[in-house]
Amino acid sequence: MIFRQNKTTDILFDLFKFVLLFLDKCFPKDDKILLFPVRNVDDYRDNLRFCYDFAASSSEFNCILLCYSKESFGHERFISFYSFRGILYWIRARSIFIHHGTDDIPYFSSIDFRRRKLINLWHGIPLKGIGFQDSKADIGKLKKEFKLYAGIICSSKLDQLAMQASFGLPKEKIWITGLPRNDSLMQEINSLPDDLVKQSEWIQEQVGDKKMVLYMPTWRKTPSSDIFSKDEFTKLNQSLKDNNAVLVVKNHPNTKPFNFRERDIIDISNSPCNEVSVLLRNADILVTDYSSVWVDYLLLDRPIVSYCYDFDAYRKDPGFIYDYENIFPEKINLTFDSFLLNLEKSLEESSISDKQNRLKQLFHENLDGKNSERIYAKLVGN
Repeated sequence: MIFRQNKTTDILFDLFKFVLLFLDKCFPKDDKILLFPVRNVDDYRDNLRFCYDFAASSSEFNCILLCYSKESFGHERFISFYSFRGILYWIRARSIFIHHGTDDIPYFSSIDFRRRKLINLWHGIPLKGIGFQDSKADIGKLKKEFKLYAGIICSSKLDQLAMQASFGLPKEKIWITGLPRNDSLMQEINSLPDDLVKQSEWIQEQVGDKKMVLYMPTWRKTPSSDIFSKDEFTKLNQSLKDNNAVLVVKNHPNTKPFNFRERDIIDISNSPCNEVSVLLRNADILVTDYSSVWVDYLLLDRPIVSYCYDFDAYRKDPGFIYDYENIFPEKINLTFDSFLLNLEKSLEESSISDKQNRLKQLFHENLDGKNSERIYAKLVGN
């Protein structure tokens, strides 16, 4: 985007916004253009990527990846916002897909949303307080944003209720389609896009013939780089060695790196793997805390282990939508010793509980790998 640097750029910025607003009001909208704004190459991922890939494979719509950083990347349909074609698509598209909020769209304040269909694909199945359920949210600002949405996706009736409470939208605007990114969890490896196959092969090369224990903690406001003490690392490493396993860590992108104390840990926080689904497919066991990634992992019917050393603090801020102890598939491990015992049991048995099976049905209404197709059907039907 154009950033303000001095009085001159302030004037140019405001003038450009005014011109865009004028053009947006004048140009007719095309129902066949689907706009997918991305900031850069790293933003082309998750639900937005898989929804785009499916829609672009049909001839029903003209799907546009509109990138508004100054870079470009080698995608055949990539169009820069800073081009005549880019601005033309920006002002003509009826449907716009986002996966965070209106900030995903370049110069969103110059858009007449009354003539648009804004569809939020979101970026997960919420467990923590978001939207109106966030005690520190700016309610007035959120009301203005959420009323713009023509649709937002979810994974089940339970998730639909949570999204209703979080976004204040009627049921008909919350579509139970399932998450597009989870389609790749249900597909055979040879049916995945080439780049995801290569990412999967890269992971397998790192892990070798060992069991992969994937640790994915959530974002924290006050993160600590020391998740395990020196003694705890020694115990964990020995246990993993005894079970022919290795710990693979994917840190949250907005959290500072962990201190692994020169232990045998595979840190893939800055790896070539930018799709969570690739990591989940290859993991034999998932270790997490309050990240909703375990809800996606339910689809694979593999063990899930918690390590919630700051549970009481996290329950207060930011808090949960659900009673977390009741909806987590296994026990909540508050201490390292409890976590290690739970992990060792999972490494030895590799079985899942009846509770985990029930939660899978509660959180995932569709298990056929056709989530993107259902969103597409919504668009065609509308």
